[in-house]
Amino acid sequence: MTHRLSTTKASRWAEGMLTLILLGLTHVALSNTGGSGADLPEPLLVWCGITATIAGCAWAMARQTIALSFSARLMLAAAILLTLPLFWSPSPDWQRDALPRLAGLWAGMTLYILLLNCHFSARQRQYVLWLIAAAATLQTVYSLAGLWAPFLLPEAGRTAAMLSPHIGIGVFQQRNVTASFIATGAAVLLWLAADSRFTLMHEAREKRRRVAIFTAIVLLFMTLTLLESRTGWLAGLVIWGMFSGIFFRTEEAVPHPGRWTVRCAPALGIAVGLSLMNGTIARALQDHSDSTLDRVFILQQTWQMIALHPFSGWGYGGFPWSFAHFIADRAQPLYLGMNELTHPHNELLFWWVEGGIVALAGILLLLAAGVMLFLRHPTRHKLALLGCLLPVLLHMQLEYPLYQSPAHWLVVIILLSFADRLDAHERPHPDMFRRSSLRLLPCALTVLALCGTGLVGLTFWQNQVLIHFQQSPQQYASRVLRLYDTRIGSERLLKDRALSWIVRYQASGNPDDLQRFCRLGRRWIATWSDPDIYHNLINVEQFLGNGTYARQLRSEAQRLYPEDPRFS
Repeated sequence: MTHRLSTTKASRWAEGMLTLILLGLTHVALSNTGGSGADLPEPLLVWCGITATIAGCAWAMARQTIALSFSARLMLAAAILLTLPLFWSPSPDWQRDALPRLAGLWAGMTLYILLLNCHFSARQRQYVLWLIAAAATLQTVYSLAGLWAPFLLPEAGRTAAMLSPHIGIGVFQQRNVTASFIATGAAVLLWLAADSRFTLMHEAREKRRRVAIFTAIVLLFMTLTLLESRTGWLAGLVIWGMFSGIFFRTEEAVPHPGRWTVRCAPALGIAVGLSLMNGTIARALQDHSDSTLDRVFILQQTWQMIALHPFSGWGYGGFPWSFAHFIADRAQPLYLGMNELTHPHNELLFWWVEGGIVALAGILLLLAAGVMLFLRHPTRHKLALLGCLLPVLLHMQLEYPLYQSPAHWLVVIILLSFADRLDAHERPHPDMFRRSSLRLLPCALTVLALCGTGLVGLTFWQNQVLIHFQQSPQQYASRVLRLYDTRIGSERLLKDRALSWIVRYQASGNPDDLQRFCRLGRRWIATWSDPDIYHNLINVEQFLGNGTYARQLRSEAQRLYPEDPRFS
């Protein structure tokens, strides 16, 4: 009775928190000073929701042991392999930069295991699928408002939509991130339309459900077309073809009418989108030609970096610095405006180039766990879940959506946990769920998750201070210097803290303030790259009489930014 009660509490808590995150926190638009993805304040809100979900689920399971599936054990082993290279990364500041990524990995693994132990009912799983579809529909409406009526958006979204049409689209303020999220919701809707297990018994309600799904699918595919995102187009075509194939044949005497929705609604949505586009598909693809060349260049250079250090890697957290100097320190330097790149636009290559062969083994083990989960004993239900995952999986090979949007990571975890529970239910195995003897584990997870929630909440509050600092440096410089480094978003905090010492010097005239700026500035450019920091550091070093070091910095800046006239 205790086990059943605690499990019910956990599933209800997870259900409520997922509702809050997917229908609320994901769509909050807050003021910012530019950037997209992880530079925005909204992801911190979503992370607060995720860590709070972990804390509540773990607390509800305090009187039960945690069960691990075979796939979960493989994924845990993969996470351990992916973490190990952190310990031999050559720079403490590089390690600091890699910590949030690894923390997000382990938070996702923890949530995955807890969702496995929540024992969602069929009704609850269907409800969560509707949540994902509803979240994608809300982003669709937000995106259409950004394209056609920005004045309807809140101030933060309105500014982004006006400054960068077709690019700063949606709350994510990045066209491809928005497109892959919408495509995920479209895949879920295609599944809800075609699978007879979701049919309502009440005839009138079932008709309204079909109409709502058909309309939503048309709207989502229309928006995917209008966003002019190649990632979104690819994902939309793949899920359309996949779900048409999965539900092409039926053993039912009367074919389920939702199968016609799968075949017709996307086609209608694409046709409407094409009719509303300002240009043509060919013109949109031509507009992306420069981006394609950049991606090819990035992949080529990343492969060359891997070839130099295939076993040890370049060091976790060091890709921005390593890539910038790799393409600059040549007999004939290469320059395509890539000196501030933070990711090679391919997830497998990212882990390999930084973590070497150990990280590659972790990624391959993670891939093997996924293949075994979905394809070892494939069913129509599991293939449908894989189809819902494909938009994000495809996007991960082209960009880095999981770092830009924790909502994407959350959806991946949810769908994986549903597939794993289905796998265990359909193939009972005596060793499938082995009870852990560590009954204190849920309590420890609760404490860690609460600490994580506090750190993320503190980072969110400090992020607002940094936004005010960039708008009014004189007024907020002293507050920035008192902020605590939570190891989340350290790049921005340390940069603004360094600049605050310059602002403070302008008020005090104390040369010690400039010395402090130089110390922080030197540390900063040893991990990241920014021409403004180089420019300020060169000027301050010259002012302090460190002419030799200033000339060295100028020479380095000339190689990194050959087109910047400040360093010529």
